[in-house]
Amino acid sequence: MIRIVSACALVGIVLLAAQDVSPLAQTVPAQGAKEIAKQREDLMKGLWPDYYRDMAQAAKGGGDPKTVKTAEAIAQLKKFATLFPPGSGREGAPESRAKPEIWTQRAEFDAANEALAKETAAFGEAAKAGNADAMKASWAKVAEACGGCHGGPSKSGGKFRFEE
Repeated sequence: MIRIVSACALVGIVLLAAQDVSPLAQTVPAQGAKEIAKQREDLMKGLWPDYYRDMAQAAKGGGDPKTVKTAEAIAQLKKFATLFPPGSGREGAPESRAKPEIWTQRAEFDAANEALAKETAAFGEAAKAGNADAMKASWAKVAEACGGCHGGPSKSGGKFRFEE
């Protein structure tokens, strides 16, 4: 009898281990989805005043370009990319502006996020060097990369977000 119970327990453990139980593979409960959507929104709303506004000013010749926080902005972008587990879109958080394309075209979404991080890093290098022309050129690429996900002004939609 003990052998049968032990064998059943072992089979159960093997079956559980064989399943993909990673957090991103599971659907998020509705309450969790709302919290994750809020984290995404807060993070995105903080990018401009905390990082990109200073970069824009530096690109226009204002402020000290050596004080722009590009490394911190890139860290936030990396965190942002992790805040889209299955079930955290409008199905779990109806007020979310994240479009379903984030999940159905994930490689493209990740590439757009990585492009923004890459252009932000390039801006940082130009800023460290104090190269005003390179900062202007780089800022145009940063702005283009931003538009890769959500188009123009904050009320606009885009490839990966619904309009307000």
